[in-house]
Amino acid sequence: MVIIFIAASFASAAFEPIGIWYLAILGFALFFRKLRNSAKPIVHSLIFGLILNAIVLHWTGKYVGALPWLLLASLQALFYIPIGWIYKRSHSIWWSALTLLIMEELRARVPFGGFGWTRIAFSQVDSPALPIVSLGGVLALSAFTVLVATLLIKFTAKSMLIVAMVFIATNFIPSNPQGSGSVRLLAVQGNTPSVGLHFNSRAKAVFNLHRDTTREFAQATYDAIVWPENAIDIDPRQFPEVAADITSLTTELQTPLIAGVVQRREGSPENASIMYSKNGDRQSVYIKRGLTPFGEYMPLRKLAELVSPLARNVNDFVSGDKRVVHKIAGAKVAPIICYEIIRDDLVRDMALNSQALIVQTNSATFANTAQSAQQLAITRIRAVEHSRYILSVSTIGISAFIDNNGRVISHTPEDIKSFLVGDLELNSNQTFIDRLLG
Repeated sequence: MVIIFIAASFASAAFEPIGIWYLAILGFALFFRKLRNSAKPIVHSLIFGLILNAIVLHWTGKYVGALPWLLLASLQALFYIPIGWIYKRSHSIWWSALTLLIMEELRARVPFGGFGWTRIAFSQVDSPALPIVSLGGVLALSAFTVLVATLLIKFTAKSMLIVAMVFIATNFIPSNPQGSGSVRLLAVQGNTPSVGLHFNSRAKAVFNLHRDTTREFAQATYDAIVWPENAIDIDPRQFPEVAADITSLTTELQTPLIAGVVQRREGSPENASIMYSKNGDRQSVYIKRGLTPFGEYMPLRKLAELVSPLARNVNDFVSGDKRVVHKIAGAKVAPIICYEIIRDDLVRDMALNSQALIVQTNSATFANTAQSAQQLAITRIRAVEHSRYILSVSTIGISAFIDNNGRVISHTPEDIKSFLVGDLELNSNQTFIDRLLG
C-alpha cells in the first residue's frame, strides 16, 4: 500500500501547483509495477485513483467541506477499477494502460457531461512532448505519457533507449505557425470584496470594482476591454443604473466591452459573455453551453442536499444552445466561459470558428487554492491543441495572455486588482487534430 500511496503522490505532483511534469511518468510507472506484483489489482487501482484525485482536487472542498470533495474524488476513483480488473484477467500491463486511457476519455464525458479535470495530459503542460496535442489532442498527450511510464517499468537499457528516442522524436514536431494581425486588448482583473461561495452576495460591488479599475488602468486606445466571468453579476436590463454605468464607461473610453454577465431569462439565470459596443449597446451575446454540475445546476438535487445543505442555495442556470463569436475590430474572437475549458467539443467548436479565444473565468469561488493554476495549465494546453492565442481573464487571478504554442506571455498575480494589456494574435490555421475532427 505504501507503493500505491507514493505512486499516486508522484502523479498528483505533476499537476499544478507543484507542476513537475515527469513525476506523472514516475507515478504511473510505479503504479503499473505494483499491479504486476499485486494480489489485489482491483483494490490497488481504486486506491491509486482515490489518492491521486483527492490530492489534485483538494481545492474543491475549501468552501463546501470535506464530504463533497471526497465524494468527487471517490467518483473519479471508480473509473480506475476496470484497470485493475483488466490486469487481473489478462496479466498484461499494456492492456491495463489502454484501459486507463479509455476510462480517462469516458470520465471526461460521463456522468453529467463528465469531469476531465485530472486527465493525465493536463499535468504535462511543461513537458517537451506538449506539441503532441496539436497532432492528436489531449488523448494523444495522455497516451504518450502512459506509454513512457509503461516502458519505464522494466528499466532496461533497451527500454531507456526507446524512451530517449520517443522524446527526441517530439522535438521534430513543428511549432504551431504564426498567423497575421492582432487585436489590442485591455484585460481587467477587478478583484472582489470577498471570496468563497458568497463572493457575489455583493454583486454590485463586484461590478463597481471592475468599472473603477477599468477607469484607473485604461490609459490608451484598445480594440476592446475584457472583464471576467461574473464581473457583472446582476442583469443590467433589470438595473438601469448598471446599464447607465456601462454606457458611460464605453462611451467615455470609446472602446467596446466584453463582460461576464449573469442575466435572467424567465426568472432563471444565464451565464453570459456579452459584448457591448462603444455606445453601450448589446452587440453579441454568448450563453454558456457547458454548465458546471453541482455549481450552476444541481443534478440529483435531493441527494445533493442531503450531502451538503449548501446545495439548496444553487439556483439552476439555463444553458445556451448556440455558438456566438464576438467581432473585435473585424476579427472573430470566441468566448469560453470557465468550466467549458475542459470540454473538448466546446473548445474545438469555438476554435474552429474563430481566430483567437477569450477565457472568462471566476476564481473567487475557489480563491487561494490550486484551482486557478490548474485551469491556467489546461488553458495553455488548449492553446497548443488548436493553435490559438488565448486571453484568460479572472476576477481575482491568474489572468494571462498565452500564445498559440502554450507560452505565457504575461500574467497577473492573484488576489489583487490588476490588469494586462497585450496584442491577441489572430490565427486561422488549423492543427492536424482539428482538421481530422472538425
